[in-house]
Amino acid sequence: MPNVKVRPYMKPYHRKSILADVVAIKDNLRYEDKREVETLGQGPEQALGYAYLSSTICRSVMNNYDQVVAMYGVVPSTESEFSGIVWMLGSYDLLSIKTSFLKQSKSEVEGMHTLFPHLCNIIDSRNEVHIKWIKWCGFKIIGEKMFNNVKFFEFCKVAR
Repeated sequence: MPNVKVRPYMKPYHRKSILADVVAIKDNLRYEDKREVETLGQGPEQALGYAYLSSTICRSVMNNYDQVVAMYGVVPSTESEFSGIVWMLGSYDLLSIKTSFLKQSKSEVEGMHTLFPHLCNIIDSRNEVHIKWIKWCGFKIIGEKMFNNVKFFEFCKVAR
């Protein structure tokens, strides 16, 4: 019988991202996430690569089989040293570990707040899963902007 390595079944977890994570997830983004970055004029690899290289904090979400199912982080704002631009892109596999992901999300956002008291960004109004996620994490929608005839919501969270 051949010696076959089987990936262990483990609890989902978050870890510091590595460049290989961009390659691992770029072709597996949820349709809504891919559509969002394309509406803003980028492809998945371009958006993930820029976010990975520009982020002060860049984290990857790993599933039960040690596979990347999402990446997120925070890029320093050019407008204020106290502000960070929070982002996340995920695959459909993220939904299979949503309970674990949600349990860890709030503390991960609080970790971002240690560096940036003000977190903000925009989100495609059609991306319902991510809108639910930002609200779960305590972000508030504060306005609307149009990009390429698509409504985006501005959102932010200020540390307490």
